[in-house]
Amino acid sequence: MTTMNNTKFFKGIHILADLWECDSSKLNFIKEVKQVLQKAVKKGKLTALNDYFFQFNPSGVTGVYVLSQSHISIHTWPEKNFASIDIFTCGPPENALKAFEAVCEELKPKRIQKKLLERMDEGKNIETIKTRNTIFVKKTK
Repeated sequence: MTTMNNTKFFKGIHILADLWECDSSKLNFIKEVKQVLQKAVKKGKLTALNDYFFQFNPSGVTGVYVLSQSHISIHTWPEKNFASIDIFTCGPPENALKAFEAVCEELKPKRIQKKLLERMDEGKNIETIKTRNTIFVKKTK
């Protein structure tokens, strides 16, 4: 077992997102879905400790990377061109945002609904956590 010591404490950022009208060719099977998350981990400068992916029949995937910073997960419904993303990190917030951007670059959703949560904010209860909900549509040519 590896023990890692955290030398700097950051508040956490938690991104919860629903991605609609995605490129369904990247939602069907583990190989493609895993590549999407691998690119997100790399672009976000995150540290993957382990992963687990499950293939549904006939298609669709659930997968998670356990990170030294926390986790990134995906659940896909190719028949609906839909993916649900969860990214929680306790490193610099821009890393989680870059990881999320990488997922979006790969899946090319036309509609995104996301919530950004601040986590680990000392002295505040989870019920009072600030949230921001954003819905937008990307214009296609």
